[in-house]
Amino acid sequence: MKKNINKKAICDWYSSRDEDSRLTRSRHGQLEYLTTMHYIQKYLKNGMKILEVGAGTGRYSISLAKMGYEVTAVELVKENLQVLKQNAKGIKNITAFQGDALDLSKFADNSFDMVLVLGPLYHLYNKDDQTTAIREALRVCKKGGILMFAFIPVHNFVVGCGFDEDCSLIETIRENFDEHFKPKQFPEQMFTGFEIADFKKLFTGLPFKALHLVSADSILDLEESRQCFHMTDEDFDVFAKYHLATCENPTLQGMAYHLLYIGKKI
Repeated sequence: MKKNINKKAICDWYSSRDEDSRLTRSRHGQLEYLTTMHYIQKYLKNGMKILEVGAGTGRYSISLAKMGYEVTAVELVKENLQVLKQNAKGIKNITAFQGDALDLSKFADNSFDMVLVLGPLYHLYNKDDQTTAIREALRVCKKGGILMFAFIPVHNFVVGCGFDEDCSLIETIRENFDEHFKPKQFPEQMFTGFEIADFKKLFTGLPFKALHLVSADSILDLEESRQCFHMTDEDFDVFAKYHLATCENPTLQGMAYHLLYIGKKI
């Protein structure tokens, strides 16, 4: 199987950053974690076996293991995996492996009740690889099991330029879209964006029933880039409640940096 994923570039990117604090050090990271866990918890049942592909340093996997679920975590970046294992010390019901979303062959068909793919599709620019990652997640998920896929809406790159004085709006459009303003996906991209309709088409003909399309972080990633941004704990609580009440509203989803496509295997 030919893999077009640029593993070295991805590993270099993440190994030079503090991925472990990404979901705690900022308000938009906190909101992404809160939202994702909110939807995970909607579908949790006693005795579930959970697989997280692209687990990073284990924020979700470790939280779920502490809740008593049997968790398997797969992570590509060696440095992230080392932090995950350190963070998981003393927790018996979590197992972590190095690997990527394109090859889950170490796991049998229909092995897991829930499969989380919360990062790999940010970095897969080739449609064959995108489909392979989705098919592999579906293969190892049990019938009736829940799957969650995170992806980036491509127009967020353009919207984000309005909040970044160092960003060229026109260069961003040229970089991410062809002459017909259809998204371009190419090897040099660290983060690949999708039209929402195109992302959904990747599931055509597959045993997947969509349940939710969710904005994981609303406009907070954009708002927080402004120098004047400030949000108290009380204000964050209010915004989080507003967000959870509106995060499936399609008019708001294009402004988010991360979207969640949630469904079940049929």
